[in-house]
Amino acid sequence: MKLSINNHDWGTIPSHSVAAIQFYCAENNHQFHLDEEAQRVEVKSSLHGKKVWLSVNTKNANINNEINEKVIGLLTDYGIIVSLKRDTGTIREGELFVELVSSHSQGEGKSVSVGYNERLNSINVKKNLSIYKNELPFKGYYLIPEHHSIPHLRCSIKCKDEEFLLKETPVLITHCVLKTLLGNQKPSLLDLNVLHLFQTVNNQTGKSSSQTVQKKPSKDIQMDDKTYEEIKMRKANRKVQKAQDKKPYAEIYFDYNVIPNRKSERYSIKADFFIKNTGNVDLMNPKICFRMDPPDKIEIGGQILPPEMSEIFSLQGQNGAQGWKYMGKDWLEKAYSTGEYWIESIQESFIPPGETIAVEGVQFTVESLEEQEVSTILGFVLFEGQDLQLSSNNKIKITF
Repeated sequence: MKLSINNHDWGTIPSHSVAAIQFYCAENNHQFHLDEEAQRVEVKSSLHGKKVWLSVNTKNANINNEINEKVIGLLTDYGIIVSLKRDTGTIREGELFVELVSSHSQGEGKSVSVGYNERLNSINVKKNLSIYKNELPFKGYYLIPEHHSIPHLRCSIKCKDEEFLLKETPVLITHCVLKTLLGNQKPSLLDLNVLHLFQTVNNQTGKSSSQTVQKKPSKDIQMDDKTYEEIKMRKANRKVQKAQDKKPYAEIYFDYNVIPNRKSERYSIKADFFIKNTGNVDLMNPKICFRMDPPDKIEIGGQILPPEMSEIFSLQGQNGAQGWKYMGKDWLEKAYSTGEYWIESIQESFIPPGETIAVEGVQFTVESLEEQEVSTILGFVLFEGQDLQLSSNNKIKITF
């Protein structure tokens, strides 16, 4: 029986080992195919056949083309099908749209931030980018407007060094794609397509295997499709049970009222923003973002304090200052440019399982827009220490 792993020829195997290989594939989410007529077993990683869209936008068209070619070469080696996104149309099929956007930074410094849409609910590529931490500091995550019907990941790099872009970004994009497609699944040597590097000399392996089979004939044992699927189902159930043993999660939503002001043609929105811990572990230090679109037409108010005033004007409880404050000294400048208002608890906070905390009394003021235009306020929460990012179940949306 011939064996192929990720399209690499591994010589021959005894027939009785087919069942073991089939079992291994079911346990590790690999693809298994038995061609009895050709007497051939094919094993491929879970990445094989995944479709990814790619877009690279730097200020140099030649660099764009070179990065595209390198990324396609790297991802194709994993069995991933890569298509280039060259227009502005909506993508409706595929596993992922990955985008590289580069802009010149002030001075010689470099940085990277990662954006994602609501269909890509939880990602953690920070660890994968840590190899660049000295040259390319990670500046955090941000939310991308919903333009496509598939998960969308954007790497935004500030860098003047075109040589660095050409050398490092193809690997950076590849890391982000692999992490996103594999999710929480631990990559194996087969997934990473390096197993064949450990292969012994093909001729020697083939001869040894043949001699062993002749000396020690064995009964042909194979699983039927039903048994194979049952094994996969049991494996999936074990993964679910393991995840349930320690699972951080939350339900996030707005409760709000819209109050029109006919005289000023503005709308006031009074909102409470709730975070309910629906997992089974404490959630620590939520960082909350309210994203406004369009950013110049929506103002925010309420009981959220600027960071320099949080100790003076905050409510005082038994454990000290309480309430919410904006994040960073330049929070207002960033909000005007990005439409994102980031806030955090004045003191360290945690949410026990089953408990709820709220940002109460937030007031949004929306200016009147042109007819057929839309104003949107979306909330999402980052639990940075627990690698968990979640979008709100609902959004505030006003159509004019």
